[in-house]
Amino acid sequence: MTQVSRRGVIQGITGVAALGALSIAGAASAAASPSKTTLKVLVLNAWHGGKQIPGGVGMIADIIKKSGATLVFIPEANETTPDIVAKLNASGVNFQQKRTGDNAIISAYPISEATTLPYMTKAVVTVGSVEIAAYAAHLQYRWYATYLPRGYGAGVPSGEYSEYGWNKIPSGPVTDEGAVAQVNEDSGRPKVIAQFIEDARNERRLGRAVIIGGDFNEPSTLDWTNRTAQLFDHNGVVHRWRSTQLLKDAGYVDAYRRQYPNPVTHAGFTWPASNPNAPVGVLTWAPEADERDRIDYVFHHPDARLKLTDASVVGPRESIVRNQRVAESGKDPFVLADAPWPTDHKGVLASYTVRG
Repeated sequence: MTQVSRRGVIQGITGVAALGALSIAGAASAAASPSKTTLKVLVLNAWHGGKQIPGGVGMIADIIKKSGATLVFIPEANETTPDIVAKLNASGVNFQQKRTGDNAIISAYPISEATTLPYMTKAVVTVGSVEIAAYAAHLQYRWYATYLPRGYGAGVPSGEYSEYGWNKIPSGPVTDEGAVAQVNEDSGRPKVIAQFIEDARNERRLGRAVIIGGDFNEPSTLDWTNRTAQLFDHNGVVHRWRSTQLLKDAGYVDAYRRQYPNPVTHAGFTWPASNPNAPVGVLTWAPEADERDRIDYVFHHPDARLKLTDASVVGPRESIVRNQRVAESGKDPFVLADAPWPTDHKGVLASYTVRG
């Protein structure tokens, strides 16, 4: 979630190593095939470049290797991306990276044409014979409107609700949809996504497939539904969160929600993760609420050359709920649930077959 931590720096893999090694080797060999290639896309917020946890940079490299990811979007990359890539390449796989601002794209496939969009890094990744316009996003973290129905300030810098900062609202939850929508709109996130949609439309005219992933700092329109209105401290609010609604209206596919349509059985929460290396107090921003949300995503535009085959949550099974570490009881599939963890987010892994 964060771009600027409120609480300072923390002082302070086991898992499925064989799976990751085989996955990367398989992807690398398949890259030579003009007909069919496996592409694994990982989104992982690095929490200030992995520097919040001792050894975090190495942990990020290990997660990439062991997940088998071959295209990685890293929000909060900071200046540590070259170090992450160096650790990856020490294992014999030739990863490349492009970084602008605090977003990085790391790829086992060739990268070219890296440019900057507002809150995004964009690059062209060539997988076999298919060019993919890849966008790594880290959207505005303030005006975090999902906190209002939970009775907390949304980090509004000025204007209505600004007096609460990130603190509890004495009068209780704000359940007026119009008020929630206005704060969310003021964040600028929907405008950024609208600009992306236009830019990506041009890329598709050039014959490129499109994938976007990152930390949106905004829930999904597919998650705040009638089914979840009385769950997760939504307090009866059913809301079309505008950034993801814009993507949905433009035809984009939410990889995780496509694989697991039910937001009750497969909530897919990515924040706040219960990082065992960090005290609970630095992982929660709304300590008396259930603040869990899915705010990290992989989306693709429908394309005959891209076939989504799988999606998973990456990272610890536990989340922070009302200032406590709580194991998720739903049916979400987890990858690397026991791996040493460098961040306050969980990741998302989406697998595709790319046909040239």
